[in-house]
Amino acid sequence: MRYPLTRVLLKMVVVGFYRVHTGLILTLFLFFFINFFYTSVLNQTHLTKDQITLNALKLVLTSVSDPVGMLLLFVIWLFYTLKSSKYVASQLKLASYQFLFYSSNALSRSKLVQTWFIVQLIISIPIITLGLFAVTIGVIFDHYLIPFLIPFYLLALIFGNALYFTHLVNNLANEDQKANVPQFIRHWPKPFFSLFLYEIIDSRKLTYGVTKLISGLIISLIYVLFLDLQPDIRIPELLILSVILTHMVLIYQANEFDLTYLRFARNFPYSPSRLYCQFILFFLLLLVPEFVWVFLVYDPITSTTILLLGLSTALLFRTLLYGLATGMSNYLRFIFCLFLVLSLAILFGGLWVLIVTNLISSFCLLYFHRSKSLDS
Repeated sequence: MRYPLTRVLLKMVVVGFYRVHTGLILTLFLFFFINFFYTSVLNQTHLTKDQITLNALKLVLTSVSDPVGMLLLFVIWLFYTLKSSKYVASQLKLASYQFLFYSSNALSRSKLVQTWFIVQLIISIPIITLGLFAVTIGVIFDHYLIPFLIPFYLLALIFGNALYFTHLVNNLANEDQKANVPQFIRHWPKPFFSLFLYEIIDSRKLTYGVTKLISGLIISLIYVLFLDLQPDIRIPELLILSVILTHMVLIYQANEFDLTYLRFARNFPYSPSRLYCQFILFFLLLLVPEFVWVFLVYDPITSTTILLLGLSTALLFRTLLYGLATGMSNYLRFIFCLFLVLSLAILFGGLWVLIVTNLISSFCLLYFHRSKSLDS
């Protein structure tokens, strides 16, 4: 902390980050960190002392010995790092941080990177603590490869954010003039249903990336864990429901985008059927990676069935926003409860009943909303 700028950033950025994300960090600590450090065994009478220790450290041992456990741990650390980068980037856009553009010019690029490295290092203390504990346990139990990779992965995350913050600070003065959409995309056709997709490219890349990362992780875990049950059609059905669930935030943001920037579209002479078809095209494009994977893995009939289930569920999640109270927390709670109901229906073999019900319900919700908006 040799530079005054470092002390200023620690007070403004680091303290602000921990103040804003206290709830997130406490939640991670209560539900993940405690079990990561030591998972209590309920009935210890039939276990030896060594077996109790091994069971208590099962979670951390899995993360340093199994590639899937390592991947899950790395994804959690990546999510935390992306969360911190999003917070810092949003703060740097505030008027109170504009002085950094001029203050940072007094330092060389290497010193500025060093300053931001210290800032991100302190922000990352929770995941660094996890990493050091995992490395220690891994070495004690003779697992060396993954513990060897953990420090390099954490350093890459921290150093990557330091470079990103340095870039942001050096370009604060030109932030408003810069366009986030690549030049070649500007000439693409932009039908009405695709406008939110361009919004994702412009300003919601992080949300999209995290969503697809979680979606890919869920697909990988379910496919690996239930490898012996792959002939059971209910496995891919539950998988596509889980994938749609991971897109809840994007679906909610799509509705907010329409309410904020496309209010004028209510006056367009679009019939409910046309709007419904536009929603279908939107979700087909949004879920292209997942649907491509489905058609590569399963036969055409099964793939088409899974696609219909995914589309109908996404349409229902989207149109339910017309009848729910505003607020993402209310929406997420309701959708999660609905997900449990849909999963039970799948387990009891109600696939086609579910598809038809989802399609009819979603169209009716859209129809009544459209009629109401035209009357008002």
